[in-house]
Amino acid sequence: MHDGRGLQTTKAIGLSTIVVANILLFTPFTLYVGNVDEFTTSILSILNIYLLPTVTLIALFTLVGVLLARTMFPRYLIILAMTSILLWIQGNLLVWEYGLLDGRSIDWAKESWRGWLDLGIWGGGLIFAMVFSNRVGSLIIRTAVAIFALQLSLTLFTVSQSSSAFSEKSQFGAAPAALDKIYQFSSKGNVLHIIADGFQSDIFEEIINDSKDGKLLANALDGFVFFKENMGAFPFTHMSIPAILSGKVYQNQKPREAFLNETIGGKSILNEAYAAGHEIDLAVPEDLAHLYKRSNYTNAYMVPTNKHVTDWEYDIRDAAKLFDLTLFRLSPHFLKKYVYNDQLWLIQLLLSDKKYMGLTFFSHTAFLRQLRDSISVEREAPVYKFIHLMLSHNPMVTNENCEYAGRVLPTARVAVKNQARCGLAEVVSLLEKMKELGIYDNTTIILMADHGAWVAPQGLTDRAGPDGINIVKNNPEIVALALPLMAIKQPGASGPLQTSLAFSWIPDTPATIASIMGLDTDFEGHSVFDLPAEQPRERRHYSYTYNYSEWTADYLAPMQELIVNGSALDSAAWRLGDQFYPKRVIKQRRK
Repeated sequence: MHDGRGLQTTKAIGLSTIVVANILLFTPFTLYVGNVDEFTTSILSILNIYLLPTVTLIALFTLVGVLLARTMFPRYLIILAMTSILLWIQGNLLVWEYGLLDGRSIDWAKESWRGWLDLGIWGGGLIFAMVFSNRVGSLIIRTAVAIFALQLSLTLFTVSQSSSAFSEKSQFGAAPAALDKIYQFSSKGNVLHIIADGFQSDIFEEIINDSKDGKLLANALDGFVFFKENMGAFPFTHMSIPAILSGKVYQNQKPREAFLNETIGGKSILNEAYAAGHEIDLAVPEDLAHLYKRSNYTNAYMVPTNKHVTDWEYDIRDAAKLFDLTLFRLSPHFLKKYVYNDQLWLIQLLLSDKKYMGLTFFSHTAFLRQLRDSISVEREAPVYKFIHLMLSHNPMVTNENCEYAGRVLPTARVAVKNQARCGLAEVVSLLEKMKELGIYDNTTIILMADHGAWVAPQGLTDRAGPDGINIVKNNPEIVALALPLMAIKQPGASGPLQTSLAFSWIPDTPATIASIMGLDTDFEGHSVFDLPAEQPRERRHYSYTYNYSEWTADYLAPMQELIVNGSALDSAAWRLGDQFYPKRVIKQRRK
């Protein structure tokens, strides 16, 4: 009551700092560490951008405290302290699962009890602090200080353990010389393996069957065979990649990292080609480098998501992205909707124009154009080029003219088809340049996806399975994600684009490529060119709930095996298999 203005100012600065640190230091740091591969800008650079807002907020909170009457000041400190405690509770204890935040819609009406619980805790905490400030005020302040000290200690400890990881990004694929090599093809034989992430098979078919533009694209795919019935093993990228490279399927049988090391780092098509004398060029997204760096390679390049903006603009974009995630984490359930902002995000939208939105798609197509314009035939050894690009993946940001649509579009078929067509046109432009240089004919070309694009496939039947149940009727997205594109051109192949009805499967990929290349090795699966059309074959798809923790957790969420005997577009061909929990299998009862 008798504190001087100096002491009042000091206390206001202290409690204001505790509140702001939750918003602009501790929570962003925690999110960055848990999702480090999602960012190109270092955490130090982002925190440097946050410095001015941090100082400004602390000054504003302090100014309010200094201007308050001395009788009101103690209660103000208690409110600040309780706010910091509630921010910590929301960001660390009330962490609800919303799935992967990659542009998909969120059903906010679902699990609405979360919102009432969040509001109850926030409202109850603040009311308690105001009503009982005289009795428990000092305890609330001490608790806030203790939590602040704990968070600061944990942050400093984390930094001390791996400070270099936060001050600069990985050097995998960062050398300019690697990019120069990526441009160079061999005169003695090449493999061009393109993963068009999220490119759905039936959408590809619709594109190439579309009037004039579709015919032009189809005609450019000279010598290709399109495997219309190709099926994926997983609905997401991180376990599809080891299946593509090794033919092995993850079933929660061992820790995820051990499986990735065993497959991508062990017997894979890339490593077998490397051992056979091929130079391996990797051009992969920055946020997937942690997968691919386990492989043997000659040259590696991380395709950035900022090829068409300045470094400073991209730093700002990364800082806005991290702050949006921070606000999402710290907001009660009912407010998260306004932060997510129907896939647009609150802070990123304030900074958005064509430079900021959809950076991944536009940067990856820019990389394809740069590769096309820079191709040379200078290498003697045979080359295997593995390129992974986001050409038909959320978020959807293009219009029918392949320009920025002005906003993130809903993941509807028309938007996905536009973006996929624009991506395919860039691939075709690259292939046309290879024809001009005379290296198209002797190149094995694999154009495929890791999974589909979340939109209901055309031609899906409405029939019940042998047990009288249609397990995909109410969730056609399962089928969509199980329909990744697969089109392959063997060296020397020519003629119009052909369509195969063979029941191919993503784990067949390494066996197929090894057979084409003549490698003396065996992979699980079959060469897709040896599969008779429509011959009965059981294929398996493993469905599970996905979130960002799947990149770091030891095991995946429980996986439901779905067995498909026939066409994936025939709902009667689908039946439930086993359930795979970490290190154990729950057998499905057979009728």
